[in-house]
Amino acid sequence: MKKVLLSVLLLMFTVSLSFAQQIVFIDIKTIVEKSEAGKQAQAILEKEAKEAQKFIETKAKLIKQGDMKAQQELQQLAQQKQQELVKRRQEIIQDFMGKVEEALNKFAKKNNFLLVLDKQAVLYGKPELDKTDEFLKFFNEEYKKGKKLK
Repeated sequence: MKKVLLSVLLLMFTVSLSFAQQIVFIDIKTIVEKSEAGKQAQAILEKEAKEAQKFIETKAKLIKQGDMKAQQELQQLAQQKQQELVKRRQEIIQDFMGKVEEALNKFAKKNNFLLVLDKQAVLYGKPELDKTDEFLKFFNEEYKKGKKLK
């Protein structure tokens, strides 16, 4: 009887241990900041914001002092450019996160992970369960092979 109970306990321990090793986490914030795709997304957004700002500044220089109608039009144009930048930012983020999700699915399947969590949602995790660096390397390799951000 003791041998059966011991065998069952050992089997449960082994199963729970192997299951626990299939749950990992990554730091999405690090992926955004350090990945090639994340850096490209940030560069695109910065470039487009500077272009919009330069466009508005150029228009502002052409307006005569005291021309209220032209100032109102410029203000409307600035608001329109701001809305365009917000929309563009959302598009880039959506495109980037789609690439992250695609790569993450491949990474998880390749490594037989059952569950991959964002580090922000983990209250405690052993350092060896943090797969951020491994995923960052994998994601950069996948990104080089695939399509760039739009």
